[in-house]
Amino acid sequence: MRQNQAVKMEPEPTVRGQELGQLLRAYRERAELSLADVGARIDASASKISRMENGKRYASTEDVAAMLALYRVTGPQRAELLALARESGRRGWWQRDTPGFVERQQTLISLESRARAITNFDDTIVPGLLQTGEYTRSMMIESGLVADDEVENRMVTRLQRHSVLLRSHPPYLMAIIDELALCRMIGGRDVLRRQLQHLVELAARPNIDIRVVPNTRTHAGVNGAFTVLRRAEGSPVVFLENLTSSMFLEEPQEIERYEYATRELLTHALDTAQSVEHIAAQANRLDVEGLDPHEQGPYRDQLAEE
Repeated sequence: MRQNQAVKMEPEPTVRGQELGQLLRAYRERAELSLADVGARIDASASKISRMENGKRYASTEDVAAMLALYRVTGPQRAELLALARESGRRGWWQRDTPGFVERQQTLISLESRARAITNFDDTIVPGLLQTGEYTRSMMIESGLVADDEVENRMVTRLQRHSVLLRSHPPYLMAIIDELALCRMIGGRDVLRRQLQHLVELAARPNIDIRVVPNTRTHAGVNGAFTVLRRAEGSPVVFLENLTSSMFLEEPQEIERYEYATRELLTHALDTAQSVEHIAAQANRLDVEGLDPHEQGPYRDQLAEE
């Protein structure tokens, strides 16, 4: 008689679970232990350890505690990983207890490294993955929100994010930018011009599509910037950010709202060729001779005419 055997399904990877797995892998590699070494010492298979590190299996607090003892991880780091283990199956993550910007960005960097496609909408600035170094630095300094001694640390983190677009098989990036973001005079005329020229160059890459939403009507991005990350394994994740915390959304109904907003934005955006032409034309206007490159403000051209 044929017996039906239930197929054991792997759990859907969560952001918390993948974060925990990546940290566990880093500590294991630092301890110079193989998957088989760890499995033998905590009475588990190497494949089980591997699935935990990849976020494909929820790690129990007992297993994590045993691994951390093996890796000699103590203090706040141990407490952080045990807390992640207790909640590794939960969807959605509001990171408001993470100490600072650089630490919070590591989760985003991890997700971007795993993504097969990224959709980024920004309404006030050029999207982070497409920023030049001088544009990023000027934005931090001019905002008045980043301490001088913190700027360089954030610059290093930004360069970490950029590396995802430089690898041999980068994710597909759809960058949707409100037209007004291309006019914001961050860093002065020359910095902005070079940033726009950089966008034109990036748009020539086969994995990057830049679309500009004209400033002619209210659109689906009125509630602010967002990023949809489509993972190679697992459902999409939406990333949101404010001054003091980051939020990762994983519930299907929330993802659908942002996917709907993306479709609506693309409905009103210029097509790819028109978007690149618009950006190039804006860069050319900034290159006009006879205007003070140090003047600031979105109404500078209007004031110059007056």
